[in-house]
Amino acid sequence: MIHSGTYPRPGQPAGRNAARLRAALFAGLLPLLAPAAGLAQSALLPLAYQKFEQAREANDFTAAEAYGRSALVAAESTPGTDPHELTDLLRSLGDVSIKAGDDQQALKFYRRALAMQESELSSDHPDLVPLLTQLANLQIKDRHYADAEALLQRQLRIERAAYGERHENVLATLQQLRDVYRAAADTEALARTEQQIKLFGSTSKELAVAPAPQGPIAARDRRYKLNQGYATVRVFYGTDRKATGSPKPAEVYGIERGDLQYGYLDVTIPAVHQEAELETRSRWDMVSYFVGPAGLRSRYVLLDSVTPQTRDGFLSALRKQIKDAPSKDVFIFVHGFNSTFEDAARRCAQLAYDLDFDGTPMMFSWASAGSATAYIKDEATVTSSGRKMAQMLDDVVAQSGAEHIHLIAHSMGNRALIEALQTYLAARDANNRQHIFGQIVFTAPDVDREYFVGAIKSLTGAATRVTLYASNSDLALQSSQILHDAPRAGLAGANIISLPYIDTIDMSAVPADSLGHNYFAASSGAIYDLFRLFWRGDPPPKRCGMTDQKAGGALSVWLFNVDVCKGNDLLEAGVLFKRLGDHAQAQVQAYILTLTDPTQKQQWSLILKRLNVLLAPEAQALPATAPATATAAAGAAVR
Repeated sequence: MIHSGTYPRPGQPAGRNAARLRAALFAGLLPLLAPAAGLAQSALLPLAYQKFEQAREANDFTAAEAYGRSALVAAESTPGTDPHELTDLLRSLGDVSIKAGDDQQALKFYRRALAMQESELSSDHPDLVPLLTQLANLQIKDRHYADAEALLQRQLRIERAAYGERHENVLATLQQLRDVYRAAADTEALARTEQQIKLFGSTSKELAVAPAPQGPIAARDRRYKLNQGYATVRVFYGTDRKATGSPKPAEVYGIERGDLQYGYLDVTIPAVHQEAELETRSRWDMVSYFVGPAGLRSRYVLLDSVTPQTRDGFLSALRKQIKDAPSKDVFIFVHGFNSTFEDAARRCAQLAYDLDFDGTPMMFSWASAGSATAYIKDEATVTSSGRKMAQMLDDVVAQSGAEHIHLIAHSMGNRALIEALQTYLAARDANNRQHIFGQIVFTAPDVDREYFVGAIKSLTGAATRVTLYASNSDLALQSSQILHDAPRAGLAGANIISLPYIDTIDMSAVPADSLGHNYFAASSGAIYDLFRLFWRGDPPPKRCGMTDQKAGGALSVWLFNVDVCKGNDLLEAGVLFKRLGDHAQAQVQAYILTLTDPTQKQQWSLILKRLNVLLAPEAQALPATAPATATAAAGAAVR
């Protein structure tokens, strides 16, 4: 779920992706690494790689390092080995060496990986930054502050050249440099760096906070407000994970199945957060020793607290939350394979924050093992978890007071959602099944295509709109297709699903993580499309960048044009439009006149251009019953 690497390139043919699939498998990233029974079905993993992954999974890091070295020798001696494979394996070996307590060996692996990337890319390419960060963190851990400073200064130069002087990434690196100087007792450099941070001023994420009460940024007033460097998103949850008894938020629920349980949790979103990013702390990041809990909240998306509740207590708290929220809408998120409870909580909160969701975010966390080697185990778990989710749906629909309940599932989590919906609807009278839900969104479903088609027919009429996101650049689903020897519902291309009661969106051009699998939450364009769905319920023709691939036909497949619908400025403009209606243009124009910083002016000019496009057709696009005033438009979602 973390963005990393430079592959795959969107639109590559499946055959040419074979090397990249192997690279993802070797690095432990592909959501199809199965235990021995599953691996026997695939010839993609040599024995050395299998043992490497098995040792890592067993936390036997000394053995994992030995197996990893064997795999590295084998890969280097194989003609035509993709350099991405070697780079990822070297990074994985560095991680293993850290866990084995061998920092010096980790440095060697990371430096070799960095040298390979430099030879392929350049010495100042932005893709070098993750490795530079890992090396710097390791030097900080070992208190080699001069070496850490050199790495961070190099990272700073790359980020300034790539993103500009006032980018949030530049600010984050400056803050890490400040921590290094503080630890090294370098008062002169500390003062100099603090001055640079101070001069950063309001050009970071504080762009969203107006210096003047009547300014457009203040009027925008996002749902989740920043305080002391971060915002807090409350997520209500249901889960069939067994409680562990641990007081640590990330460990409250484990990987074993249990009874359905309820509660709520809080996730913090840092001020430096970028839309469609999931800022994640490295497991061995030593910066925490210098910044403390408050500093971590201002840097990373963190699961801060978990509060289990009885069913009655949960429903009471949920009703109050919905009643007090600006909107009475709810969305329920269902995560995919290889996700822990913590992973699901962080992703759900990121979605709520990026969507500026005025209602109440919820999630259902099924008992995924949270391991890249447990695909078959998760397959055996997900369907029974879906039946427990059906009880959660019954409780939320009947007793929450929500006006619209939206459902969104990712990857294998679509199996749980389908099972939950079928179980829930089967218990209802046939005449009482229409439009129970608002939006149902199936993203990258790792579901057998034919099963999915039959299941969707059984859900006809239960939602206001049903949407399928599919992609032909999804390496995870391509590998699932190989594993199951059957097409997956989330793949585009020749087998893309086209049905009269579902909007199929081809998202193949949307960039995402290294597997092309998390695009629904890892692209500002995809986030914007979800924003329009949850806020307005717009059909594809009224959403950004949609081209009908079967124009004039009854069964449409819509191609999403990422070049038209990308950039945070589009999402910012959408939020302003939602909040201010037709007053947004005037307020942004007035605000731009007050700016002196060229970077800020450029950012807000881009937002204004997006607003001009959004507002031009919207007066005609709004339904006749939609409120015409800006106040009314800001206060309610139009459906």
